[in-house]
Amino acid sequence: MNTTTRSAGRILAGAFGAFLLAWLLAACGGGGGSAVETKVLLGQVIGGFPEGARVCLDLNASGRCDETEPQARTGPTGAYSLRVDKAASAPLVAESANAVMGETKPGTLRFASPSPEYATDLTAFTTLVHLTHVKDFALAEDLVRGALGLPPHFAIGLHAPPAAGSLAERVASATTEALCSCGASLAANDEAAFGKVVAALPPRLADLPVLRIQTKDGAPIVSREVYVDATFTLLNPAVSPEAMPLNGKIRGRGHSTWGLPKNPYKVQFKEDAAYAAVPDFLGMRKNRNWALLADWYDRSLMRNKLAFSLGNSVAFSDGLKWTPSGQHLEVYLNGDYVGVYLLAEDIRIAPERLDIRKMAKTDTDGGYIVEVDMRLDCYNDGTLNLQHLTPLRVPVCIDTPDEGSITTAQLAYIKGLVDSAEGDIYGGASLARLNPASFADWYLLSELFRNNDAVFFASDFMWKDTNSAANPADRLLNMGPFWDFDLSAGNYNFNDNWKSEGCWVNKTPPGVTTNWFGRLFDNRAFLDLTIARWKAKRPLIGTFVNASLDAWSVRLAAPQQRNFQRWPILGTQWTNYYTFATWEEEVAFLRVFLNERMAWMDRAFDSPESWQAMCR
Repeated sequence: MNTTTRSAGRILAGAFGAFLLAWLLAACGGGGGSAVETKVLLGQVIGGFPEGARVCLDLNASGRCDETEPQARTGPTGAYSLRVDKAASAPLVAESANAVMGETKPGTLRFASPSPEYATDLTAFTTLVHLTHVKDFALAEDLVRGALGLPPHFAIGLHAPPAAGSLAERVASATTEALCSCGASLAANDEAAFGKVVAALPPRLADLPVLRIQTKDGAPIVSREVYVDATFTLLNPAVSPEAMPLNGKIRGRGHSTWGLPKNPYKVQFKEDAAYAAVPDFLGMRKNRNWALLADWYDRSLMRNKLAFSLGNSVAFSDGLKWTPSGQHLEVYLNGDYVGVYLLAEDIRIAPERLDIRKMAKTDTDGGYIVEVDMRLDCYNDGTLNLQHLTPLRVPVCIDTPDEGSITTAQLAYIKGLVDSAEGDIYGGASLARLNPASFADWYLLSELFRNNDAVFFASDFMWKDTNSAANPADRLLNMGPFWDFDLSAGNYNFNDNWKSEGCWVNKTPPGVTTNWFGRLFDNRAFLDLTIARWKAKRPLIGTFVNASLDAWSVRLAAPQQRNFQRWPILGTQWTNYYTFATWEEEVAFLRVFLNERMAWMDRAFDSPESWQAMCR
């Protein structure tokens, strides 16, 4: 008998001995007179593993399968069935010494799940969730998406092999490559493992996508109302070196940002065969309508992206139905490099955006989107007027339905609802017509960023679904979605909004007639709710903010150089109070501001008494 055969025999004997001992203990009541209760874990190992891979419950948290631990082998499809002690709680580990990734040589590959309660299907993504060592699995998934350059809500919970060539398949494959190459331990005590794997990811995952826009006949984009026909190519290196062709049109957008050297744009893709072939937009759900945010005022290039992502994160998604997503990319317009932009979902009612009912002409009770906007920059032809001043002169634009579809009855209904809600708030600080959780969460995130526009000045949206909506909270007036955070987080030289201390969003500064939040906090229930939600969310917020800044600093390090070569504005003053000579200093300031702001809010939101003392 050779050495290999003897070793295999010892392994089989050891495994059989462990099984026999467990069986005898169960049969004999474990020596204590009671049977050991067991359960069967059913799952699948997805990606890179051959048949016969070992799956175990990692009881000693070593990050590998030891002979004494409950284990099973995978079948041809990667499926396994593992019987374990019903009371056992430990990570799951899959390992194979014969895994092959692409052209690489065979080697040991390990996947993990932090807990069977999180996932019994083991993938590269569950392995990264495990390596974060974050016990809140939803937050861990948020951190993994950020590290991989994926947008919020991108589905990383795989239960079957993803489609070949899809973004999920390519990113999972790249993550598996990194796991193979860096040798990061899956042991519970290796706090550096997540960083090792992220650092080993292939460059294609860190490279920004590229959007090339060619207007018809090279026509300039000079209007915010009139579209120009255009062709587009969208390249996502994480998926393929080949760009996707698209057709559509483009126009200007924005208020104070339109007309700056680096302009924002509104893009609408044509619904044709090219559009039908696109599965998603950089991992965001498919829609024809997008905003290209220039972030001219924000030299970190991160504030809008961070606010949107935080609103989508586990910290706020329980109170806010929908927040736009955005992905950084680099843009060329008619052959001219115009810098780093944020491709952002625009605010609209749609199944893949704000998913509320789109009303028929005969409906009146929802859904609606309205915007508090001091400019009252909305439709009014003298007959049909989407502009509205509440009794306390809050300027409101009816955004949806728009002038092409709204009826007289619908217009009267939504104006009346807004007025009635205001009357409730100021008549007795009543919350009867509001979803308080949405107002509290919108306030907290806006206050965290000390967003200059969030004092019922501009870009402050509200919405309402139908009275028959499945979720009762959706039938009320909800705050959101978020928009326009470039003049926030210390990036503004008016109203003391460069300071990390002091309440802002409940104030009524000069130029603002009425701010509902000033009155809402007279309602003790609303104040108590807001304080409770801050305390519950605070650990999640701090972790998410700092991890996101880390991840995006890596992805933007090279593109920001090209952006500021094209637009040399670092060290100059526009709307900013502080000026910094480098992008790295801009990012460092953003981090310091938000961490100081969180610490200040901890003190202000410690109790109703502290809020009254620090915020009134």
